[in-house]
Amino acid sequence: MRRRLALCALLAATLGGSVLFPAFAGAAHPRVHHRIAASPVKLLPPLPPSHLLSQHGEPVAPTPFFRSGFVLKADGYKIGVSTFGSAVFLEVWRGGSGRRVQTAYLARGVARPERLQATFGSFGKVKMRFREARNRSWRGRVRTCRGANRFIKRRGVFRGNLRFKGEGGYVSIRIHRAKGAVVTEAPKCRRHRGGGGFDIPFASFSQPKSAVLAIARQGVDATAFLGVEDRRSTLFFAAREESRGKLAIVRMAVLRRRSPIHTNEALTSAHLSPPAPFHGTGRYRAAADGTSVWSGGLSVNFPGKPRYPLTGPEYETFLEVPF
Repeated sequence: MRRRLALCALLAATLGGSVLFPAFAGAAHPRVHHRIAASPVKLLPPLPPSHLLSQHGEPVAPTPFFRSGFVLKADGYKIGVSTFGSAVFLEVWRGGSGRRVQTAYLARGVARPERLQATFGSFGKVKMRFREARNRSWRGRVRTCRGANRFIKRRGVFRGNLRFKGEGGYVSIRIHRAKGAVVTEAPKCRRHRGGGGFDIPFASFSQPKSAVLAIARQGVDATAFLGVEDRRSTLFFAAREESRGKLAIVRMAVLRRRSPIHTNEALTSAHLSPPAPFHGTGRYRAAADGTSVWSGGLSVNFPGKPRYPLTGPEYETFLEVPF
């Protein structure tokens, strides 16, 4: 059981520090210029070695790494638009590392260092081009060789059109200009020893006491809930993945608080009641034949999906404790 409990903790840490967390922090009102964080590259993964990239036995040059985008505010949320591989990523979130809710919309389009263009179905679209700042007082280009990653950040302005309205109108924005940045790998940086580029929160589980994992799949859609308790606090994590044709939607809620997972001595039952953005109680019961039931009124407030249920007969549930 220790091994599976450790895997649950690792899953929480990995998901908590995934690329869904924005690499571009800091914001302002959508109709006012906004600011890009001084170091937006902490969440960017390093490039794989070139010898691992091959086709039919022949080495090929890796695609040059880049990340571009901008962040702004609307309706109490932060909205980030950035490149995500060959797709465009629009993320709406609220909160910080200890309590955070977010919904991300991922669409194929044109994702280039100086061009962002994609359609997010009925929610809206983006079509903007980047122009680097020429004002020296604004320090348009910043180079960093610190740590394991070496990057050049070019600051400037994205111009064009961004129109987006979330489910039920929970967030709405329309702009034509936004300050942003383009991040590329810097050549001729002296290499330093260090870890990768991911900044993973919630990675410390000193002595896990118990964990509850519930997973449900409906066709190509999936929902997961995870609660991991250690001696200091409990990490609660919920995620919902949806596919709508060419558009992917990923919703997430992360909370770390002192809220225990109550289990009986026989480990046949457990219940938990995490605070907001979660609501209600989740109850686990195991029968003698090995089947289990995950019931109760546990739900979560995702942006665009309030009070989304996290219990029911469709969930496969696991209760884990160390020996």
